[in-house]
Amino acid sequence: MSMMNILKKLFRAAGEAYLDEKLPASKPRKPASSAKRKTAAKKPASPSKRPASQTANRRKTGTASHSAKVYSDQSILSNPMAMFTPVPQQLRQMRTLSGYNNLDGTRSMESLFYQQGKFMEQYTDEYFEAVQCGRSTPMYYNMKDNELRAYFTWRTLYRQGALPNTQNAFLLLYAYEILNLIGFSSAELAYDALGNLLRDYGEQFPSVKKSLLRWMPDFAAYYHLPYRLEDEKEAAEITVLRHSSHTAEELLLALDTLSKYHIKDSKLYLAEPEKVSELLKAVYQAMLMYYAEQKNQSFSAYLLGEQKREQHIMFEGAVFCYRTPQVDGSYRLSPLCVYQCFKGQWAKETFCSVPHPDRVGALLRTFDSMLREKLNFKGKLKPGELPEGDADVIRKAIDAWFAEQERKNAPVITLNEAELAEIRKAAEHTTDMLTLPEDEITEIAAPVTEPEPDPDDDEPDDSEIPDLPLSAPAMALLICLATGESYQPLVDAGQMLSVLADEINENLYDSFGDTIIEMQDDETPVLIEDYLDDVKGMLET
Repeated sequence: MSMMNILKKLFRAAGEAYLDEKLPASKPRKPASSAKRKTAAKKPASPSKRPASQTANRRKTGTASHSAKVYSDQSILSNPMAMFTPVPQQLRQMRTLSGYNNLDGTRSMESLFYQQGKFMEQYTDEYFEAVQCGRSTPMYYNMKDNELRAYFTWRTLYRQGALPNTQNAFLLLYAYEILNLIGFSSAELAYDALGNLLRDYGEQFPSVKKSLLRWMPDFAAYYHLPYRLEDEKEAAEITVLRHSSHTAEELLLALDTLSKYHIKDSKLYLAEPEKVSELLKAVYQAMLMYYAEQKNQSFSAYLLGEQKREQHIMFEGAVFCYRTPQVDGSYRLSPLCVYQCFKGQWAKETFCSVPHPDRVGALLRTFDSMLREKLNFKGKLKPGELPEGDADVIRKAIDAWFAEQERKNAPVITLNEAELAEIRKAAEHTTDMLTLPEDEITEIAAPVTEPEPDPDDDEPDDSEIPDLPLSAPAMALLICLATGESYQPLVDAGQMLSVLADEINENLYDSFGDTIIEMQDDETPVLIEDYLDDVKGMLET
């Protein structure tokens, strides 16, 4: 007989002996006589002379060793479960599931969660008791019955369009369901639900918001869906990276989002927002050229972080069941991010890995300070700390912008017909006065014949250049790669091919949906062959 069986037998015997034991009959207490009361009031004998039996009888009543209360026969509650709220049958059935995975024949926490979730995906409840659930990783199996019923009640109301009060654990459990497509017929509908959950409760629950912003890109990459930007900083990074296709105000607000110094709250910007925005865009473009030509570095990467590739855990921190193997390949989520999957392992390539708010703030603060000085604006501002030479570029860009505005705003002289006639008459009189008579001409110069223009030297008309959002050097590089012509003149002119290639990839991304130029290890640009015909057609058009 095993030790456990021996213990069970002993416990059972002890219980039976307790039930069979009869309680002693209680005797009525007689009131003490007055003589006895007087005797009891006398000073008790010293402990040394007191008999042992008397000492034992004088223990205080109500202690563990002696109680004045006498218990009578009482019946045990026949149905202890009547004290609790009945648990719905479906909830009890859910707890009997095993989590067995038919695909690989294993049991896991994730497969159990998915199996129980699918079993309860259409369940509704009406349990309005106040229940607090403090689990950091809530799952069906580790939650109490009242916690689950309170969760399903909240989920029922939320699915009906209400916004009931909730808590972190319920939001996380619902997010786990969405990630696993529990309760959703398609990944598109589930992706919409993630966005709605973020907008409905994100500001109220910051930790849940942080998790949702981390899982939504993974969800789009895993299910191959178009990614919708929900993170304002990520949207700002894309705006800065593709500034040429955005307005000056959009660029300013994007830089402000990524900065420690908020220029949108500056008194100068509030006074002249349009002028400040246009000037900032001119300064940013000047900094791009300066870093590319003088420092051989990307200014965007200096502000937003270098390109980085690292292993990635999909849906980190969530309960997710991998039910089907993923096909190897890469998925371009946005201009900033590319997911890559190989044999079930994921990697993430980020182009703006770690933005530097202090660097962006120093740029905006120095720009604001110098512009105030240029405009003699009241309220001086101390400039930020920039690398050597950056401040001079900012100042020159500001001066060049104002010079260009003066040229554009120069007064235009207009003349009417009478004034033009007077000018012509005066010009004819001057010509007559300067013309020598024929008899005074001593030498007649031989007529100078103009050389016939070389047809090969004809400059192309502006109308012949394709209308693409590219600078002249970038357009030249694209034509060279498409036609096979040499781009050596661009190199001789000091143009950086990598910068031109980035410009082409950024500005034509909306047309092709992909990068069309790749840089080889020897810094040689190559036009991807799959897009050659499309590029030629675009250039011919």
